[in-house]
Amino acid sequence: MESFRFDRSDVRKRRDMGSVNRNVILFGTLLIIVGLSLVGWEVATGMFFRRTGPMGYAAVLALGISCSVWGLKDIVAQIWPRLAARGYYFRLPREGLVFLILTVFIFSGSILGRSNMLMMVFSLMVGAFLMNGWLTFVMLQGALTRRTVPSRTMAGEPVGVALSLENRVPWISARLMTVHDTVSHASQSLDPEVLFVQVPPKSQATGHYHFEPAQRGRYQFSRIDITTRFPLGLVQRGVHRDQFQEMLVYPRIGHLRPGWTRQRSNSEELSNQSRGSAGTFQDEFHQLREYRVGDDRRMIHWRTSARLDDLMVAEYQEVRDRDLYLIVDAWLPKNASSTEIENLERGLRFATTVSMEALHANRHSSLYVELLGEESFRWHGDVERDPDSLLDAFAVLSARNDESLDQVRQLISAERLRSRRTVIVTQRPVAIQKLLLNWEDGVPPDVEVLGTSQAGLAGVFADSD
Repeated sequence: MESFRFDRSDVRKRRDMGSVNRNVILFGTLLIIVGLSLVGWEVATGMFFRRTGPMGYAAVLALGISCSVWGLKDIVAQIWPRLAARGYYFRLPREGLVFLILTVFIFSGSILGRSNMLMMVFSLMVGAFLMNGWLTFVMLQGALTRRTVPSRTMAGEPVGVALSLENRVPWISARLMTVHDTVSHASQSLDPEVLFVQVPPKSQATGHYHFEPAQRGRYQFSRIDITTRFPLGLVQRGVHRDQFQEMLVYPRIGHLRPGWTRQRSNSEELSNQSRGSAGTFQDEFHQLREYRVGDDRRMIHWRTSARLDDLMVAEYQEVRDRDLYLIVDAWLPKNASSTEIENLERGLRFATTVSMEALHANRHSSLYVELLGEESFRWHGDVERDPDSLLDAFAVLSARNDESLDQVRQLISAERLRSRRTVIVTQRPVAIQKLLLNWEDGVPPDVEVLGTSQAGLAGVFADSD
């Protein structure tokens, strides 16, 4: 079991699949050159034919053609994987390359020196090489992998991914097999791996790896590679399986400071003053109790009183929670700096925190959210509505570069006749405040504008550690 974290500081822990593919192509090209050179040299000089006769001549030609075909197959398998046999590929490690070079020298010495002892050593070495390649192929042919990934998580939270390896071969155990996963994000990539020491015949084993996604967004799990060098380490064979899965990572939820609570209380107080008291029966029903001297007769619940043969009074509690209308202006300038990108992400973390707090802390109010990015998103709900769609929208929201404030102006204009608390979270608070001060009818709308810089949110929001 291994643990990984998506972070630029961990680049050294990643396995660059592109460089591996280039190495395989270079090795295939080298095999083609060596094979063709060997065939051309023997045809031009005829040295092996003069010394060993037709048998040596045929052996040299067969070796050269085999190397050329082998290298060509590896190149084709890397460039056009669908043309390869079920995605199998071959890689010769450094130990195997040295072993192969020694084998060629021993073969040449046995032919040129007509030594039976060297020929026997050559045969043993070739047998070991072929046995290693055949055994790895058999184990890979019977291997089947599955991946289990959570569909949603939150940035900064550890995520566990399960990789299972099934050995379908009925007579041999799968040993020392490494399963490499491929995880990609818009700005990062990772190639975690799990080692399976032994999987008995007709059985299955499961391994896990963990990582912490540091950024929100869409994480895609695609290719799974199974590789092994068992038993001698001379040949490494692999097979890749395409298993496409996706995981959404929400912005990390932080903590709202007391400043946000004070602003909400002031907003609700102003809302009550502006609406006035419409009477007790405009509030939410609380309970029934017995009539007491001095109670308002209008509060008597006559139907219950008739059923119980006693005067009962309906009590109501004042509803002070005010609906929240949250507008998130996901704007970034062209060629945005890292600070501006971080400010946008901080604003999204703040907006996500506010949304979750509004849904779970206020039982008597509703939440309205407008996300203004490359694609706009509108959401309305209360505590009883599943917020998954809202969190999904926060996860995949892409910033826009349009300088226009027309969308913000239209939303504020449509909101002016309502009594909801309106909050705009934006990276350009000065421009929006200027828009409010220069409103068409001369009366600036009652809107709170919060910048997404660290100073702008310092009084109302704190990132979680």
